Amino acid sequence: MSERTPDSPADTEVRPLSRVTLSGPDLSTVNLEFEDGAHERRGDTQQVIVPPFPEEPQADTGATLTSPLPDEPFDPARYEAALPVPDPLGAEAFMPVLTPAHFGELLGDLSGELQLVRDEAARAALTSRSRLLRLNVEQYRVNFELARTTLNRVLAETGVGVRTSWARQQEHLNFMNAASSGVERAYEQATEAIEQARAARFEALAQAGVRPDTVTAEDFYTQQALAQLAAEGHAVRPPEQKSGSKRVFNAFAVFSKFFVGLISGVSINLLFNPESRLYLTLIALTAGVMFSVLLLWLVDELSYRAKLAASTPGMSRPANYVLGIVAVTLLYLGVEGFLNWDGILRTTQEIAANAAQQGQLTDLSAAPDGPATPEHWSLLVFTLALVGMAAGAALIQGRERARGVLERERLTARVSALKAGGTWHEVARATDLVTYLEAARDRLAPPRDVTSPDHARLNERVLSHWESERDGQVQAVTGALVREARALHETLEEFAAQVQAARFPQRRAGWRGLLG
Repeated sequence: MSERTPDSPADTEVRPLSRVTLSGPDLSTVNLEFEDGAHERRGDTQQVIVPPFPEEPQADTGATLTSPLPDEPFDPARYEAALPVPDPLGAEAFMPVLTPAHFGELLGDLSGELQLVRDEAARAALTSRSRLLRLNVEQYRVNFELARTTLNRVLAETGVGVRTSWARQQEHLNFMNAASSGVERAYEQATEAIEQARAARFEALAQAGVRPDTVTAEDFYTQQALAQLAAEGHAVRPPEQKSGSKRVFNAFAVFSKFFVGLISGVSINLLFNPESRLYLTLIALTAGVMFSVLLLWLVDELSYRAKLAASTPGMSRPANYVLGIVAVTLLYLGVEGFLNWDGILRTTQEIAANAAQQGQLTDLSAAPDGPATPEHWSLLVFTLALVGMAAGAALIQGRERARGVLERERLTARVSALKAGGTWHEVARATDLVTYLEAARDRLAPPRDVTSPDHARLNERVLSHWESERDGQVQAVTGALVREARALHETLEEFAAQVQAARFPQRRAGWRGLLG
């Protein structure tokens, strides 16, 4: 048994270990037996150090929670969707036939069995056939190599087109992924900027004493102008919220204009159309409605101008418009009173005439002499009161319209003064900055490749063309090779059967077998 020291250079060689045993009184000697027959003994002075198994690092919970994550650079390639890369194709993958070596080995085995054939004639015939089959195998080897060369050429030619199509599609996919990731990062940055702008807007509005829900600089200036006008005693009253009853009254006020016009039209019809012709009746009713509506509109417009005349340069004095209102109202009342008075007289006369014709009045001459005026003062008073109220309503509407215009003009002037002053420029800018940043974020969109569908379809057509071209040529070459290999295989099977029959001929039964 050969002993080796640890300092020998053979210790540094890696040798397969066969067995390890312990000896000695306290089992302190280690005997190492290797597969090459060498032995090695290590005593007390030697220590066999077995490297410990690598332990998995235990996660420190406190360190994990307190230590920040490393600031790694963002790599978009880790999140990109990649197309599968086609593997290179070889000719052997498309040649499902045996190699010429297999057929040559089989033919060699069959040719070696020809020496065992006893019949000289059969052996000679089979030897000639084996030589011919040898030529067939050599021809198959030539065709096999030619098919391999042809397939490699076809795969190389079509592989260029296939790889180009795949590379083009991968480039397009990388472009869209890069564009999408860039837009996503820009969107996140815009969102952070919007949140910071909102916080700055809240602080600025709070310091200016304006409602924090103000979203535009125009609203901010409007609120400041309203506050200053209210402090000066020119408060802008908000538009009144119309209740259901007020809407009904407004509808009756509008209807009264047309109703008074209808009454005037009836009076005109009685005055100018005693024969009650239809077209004259329509003309009279239309004229009455137009007269009433136009006069009331004139009252409304004159009251509107009278209210604005004091503060609007270029207009007449308010007293002139007031005189115009009085004149139009008196004209309206006079015309309506005359038409209604005449209509009452004519209606009373017609009633009296109809009653006399029907014999309901027994003795008209016996009636006491009275005034010729009718006693229907109530209808006249009601009509004039209705006309007066319509004119008063038009006057009030005109003044309210003028008041709203004056308040809006005053508010607009104060807003313009605040903008020109520049005192609240920073607050207005902070208020509008959020809207501007939101609009800029909404405009973020990936650069759309308008030719993307056409690009994909063209790529598919090119790829399918090269694949169909490859499949067609490969099928043509491999089909011919498979047919030749199958024919050679059948020929060798037939030759093997002939060799087997020549080696072991069947004996004839009966006297012929004994004599033969």
